[in-house]
Amino acid sequence: MLANQITAVRLLALIPLYWLIMQEGTVARWAALAVFALAGLSDILDGWIARRFGLTSRFGAFLDLAADRLLTMMSLTALLVVGSLPGWWTLAALVLIARCVVVASLGEAFGDQGLQVTGFEKAKIALQFLGVALLIAPPLSPAQPLVGRVCLALAAVIAAWLVSGYIRRALALGGR
Repeated sequence: MLANQITAVRLLALIPLYWLIMQEGTVARWAALAVFALAGLSDILDGWIARRFGLTSRFGAFLDLAADRLLTMMSLTALLVVGSLPGWWTLAALVLIARCVVVASLGEAFGDQGLQVTGFEKAKIALQFLGVALLIAPPLSPAQPLVGRVCLALAAVIAAWLVSGYIRRALALGGR
């Protein structure tokens, strides 16, 4: 199925993405940004294709969520390793990585109950994507790294708030 093939390519793109982020130089960073942006666009495209043509499946949903979480964890880990998130900024990346694990675990335990995507979740995703993109790209201005870090910190605050709500809902569903 085409949507799953697009998702599989996104998963495979994680390897060159990580490698490119680890490289020094402007060309490698532009290439990494292109791979990251294409991965984000493929996420939108595979979901649209699956829904538009009635090709949704439990396996496809699993694969898509795994690819999304791995893209987040891989890109943030690479940015941590290369020092793009020094000092307290590291905390934002760790919160976003932990959110991936917690939400995946809650989803496994409780299914879709109480874990619907909200406007706040979409804002978190947008801030996170923008922050990572700004930190991957070669700096075009001295403020760019700070703006990227602030975007990730705001995404982390939203993520922590949303996860606390997800946990409360999971407890109400019988997770006591």
